[in-house]
Amino acid sequence: MKSKNITILWSVLLLLAGGLFLAGFYLKDGDVLGPAFLFLCALFFFGVAIRSKKGWWAIIPGGIFASLGLVSVLEPLIPHQDYPVPQHTLTWGVFTWIYLLGWAATFGYLWLLRKTQPTEWAKYPAVGLLALSILALLLGSRVQEVFPTTVMVVTGAVLLLALFTRKKLPTGQQTPKVKA
Repeated sequence: MKSKNITILWSVLLLLAGGLFLAGFYLKDGDVLGPAFLFLCALFFFGVAIRSKKGWWAIIPGGIFASLGLVSVLEPLIPHQDYPVPQHTLTWGVFTWIYLLGWAATFGYLWLLRKTQPTEWAKYPAVGLLALSILALLLGSRVQEVFPTTVMVVTGAVLLLALFTRKKLPTGQQTPKVKA
């Protein structure tokens, strides 16, 4: 039964990929082919995650590709003005907050799998990316001015939090060895 499901999954992926490249001959519009390719990549990684219990790691690239695909779909569909970009700064787009929110959702979903998978750590990037997404939404084009400082402050705060909240071993006890 499992091999039948895998065969169906790969057949659908190959049909979608073939259809995408065939459409490339008739559609010369990158507004369709780019998002289709990104969503196809996301579908592949989500397929890997579904297929294997130990494939939870594939949710990360799948979520990143899906976030990129969503932003590339919204870019031509929703009218907007591009942000002015000061010289020698990072270039941030109007939909940066959606991209970061997609990443936060990806890591949030991984954190929800913590009972069956070793993903307890995923709450930290989920919260951090959610905060950056909200910052990008609220500040708009000014996010590029505060982003480097924010990343340094948040990183320092997380390191201090980790330092002060770690479990201390009783005197004379060694750290337990972890089997790989």
